[in-house]
Amino acid sequence: MSHLKIESARRQLGTAMALYLEDRDPVSVHCLAGGACELLDFYARKGGGNAFTSHILSTVPELDIAEVYRLQRQYWNAFKHATHGRGREERDDDELLARFSDERNDTAFFIGWHDYAEVTGGMPLEAQVHQSWYIALHPEKLAPEHSAEPFFQLFPDLKHQSRHEQKRMLRRVIEVYRHDEAIMSDPMTDARDLVINWAPI
Repeated sequence: MSHLKIESARRQLGTAMALYLEDRDPVSVHCLAGGACELLDFYARKGGGNAFTSHILSTVPELDIAEVYRLQRQYWNAFKHATHGRGREERDDDELLARFSDERNDTAFFIGWHDYAEVTGGMPLEAQVHQSWYIALHPEKLAPEHSAEPFFQLFPDLKHQSRHEQKRMLRRVIEVYRHDEAIMSDPMTDARDLVINWAPI
């Protein structure tokens, strides 16, 4: 397993999340997160972990992996490719990209950080809080045997807030837990900054 590729995925996801939390360019956020997701999906599978795509396939068996990837990566591919495959035929993605918004990044982070945790055994505080925020926003995605109530308590009435207020609540809870020594010292918390320099070892 390539330590350097996993570290590169951490940097892509971390920088993307830093931009996302600051409400900066959602296209750059999506492109960075998309690159990380592709790497981490591979390494979660290779390491025998439960890659998020495996969960999707077990939940929706009528899908195949190619369709899962197509749906997951449709905006990312549209942003980064001018032509189809290796040919020279220009892609026409304007209708698709006109539907893109920052909300598309919510799921990219949920999947990317899930797979990062499968590979490394932990994730940054910001990612941990985002996972809970995502479930509070999309309780229907939680397995029926689990209650969404703890997530609703952490983010009350989140679903009915404006997008601006939803992300403000996310940032506020992150700051609250940043002062929780038990969480910050837990081995499952990657305590490094979101944006870190490239120093391969």
